[in-house]
Amino acid sequence: MWRLVLAFVGFATAAQGQDPAARADDFRAQFSTWADKAGVTQAVLALRFNDQPVETIALGMAPDKPVDLASLSKAITGVCMAALVDENRVTYDTEARQILNLPQAAKVTIGALLNHATGLEKDHTQGPMLAWKDDPTPRWPEIAPKAIDPDRLSNGPAKYHYSNENYAVLGALIETVTGQGYQTACRQRVLDPAGVTGGASDQFAAYLPWGGWAMSVADYAQFVDYAFGSGGILTDRLGDLPRQQIDGPVFYGMGMTQRDFQGGQNVWHFGALCFNDGPNLGSYAVRFVNGWTLTVWYNACVTWPEMAELDAALAGVAFARE
Repeated sequence: MWRLVLAFVGFATAAQGQDPAARADDFRAQFSTWADKAGVTQAVLALRFNDQPVETIALGMAPDKPVDLASLSKAITGVCMAALVDENRVTYDTEARQILNLPQAAKVTIGALLNHATGLEKDHTQGPMLAWKDDPTPRWPEIAPKAIDPDRLSNGPAKYHYSNENYAVLGALIETVTGQGYQTACRQRVLDPAGVTGGASDQFAAYLPWGGWAMSVADYAQFVDYAFGSGGILTDRLGDLPRQQIDGPVFYGMGMTQRDFQGGQNVWHFGALCFNDGPNLGSYAVRFVNGWTLTVWYNACVTWPEMAELDAALAGVAFARE
């Protein structure tokens, strides 16, 4: 489950008067050191500060190459669903079964799906994703009815449990509500307003709502600022939108892990796609309350400790005092 509780809680807010361009050299050094230690041979780090681009740092690859986002795709789905709520098409309390015309399904709400708090405690996409690779057939319509089958869900108050199936259901809901394909609906409501380009991955289009988007890391960082930056469309209300507590001040909601921090929220997500015959890749995006937005892609499946080391290395630079 992508719920790594990151190490940046102990940092003080960096001075807003810092020189972002000068700080980029420190990011480059820390990122290169981490990549060497983790055995990563190709990687990209996009830096933004106060909603403006600073630099894109590439190691062994072109900086503007579109890359597979893996689970960073979930935030696109979350923001797309928020747009439908703002359009008064649905509410966060709307039950998925009402939209999908599945009267015997569980009473799972859109908010619970966004939070991974449906009572679904398994992820049946993990095995089939190998078979679905390289086949663009959308798999979310077939997953949705199974994911909200009452026999699949635990009883009692739902707790956080990360499952791709929740976001597969959201993909099916978006298509049903809009009458459009998922990609078209979310490009119009999310990517176009954010001013970025992106599309279905060549290999992972079957997973689009939960792990199949592809774009450059710089574009994804711009999307993060569009949604969660200082002027982001969700920023001021993020703490009031549906979210589920994971541990202490750490929550999940709107396709991002969130930590309440200094009057706002740090938001982040890790992603990974790992197959015995390849490809193997990982991704990471974070928006810190002090103005830094960072998006990373790398060509390896790294360990949990290595993910934590990446977060700590980048956070150490972002929160360093002048």
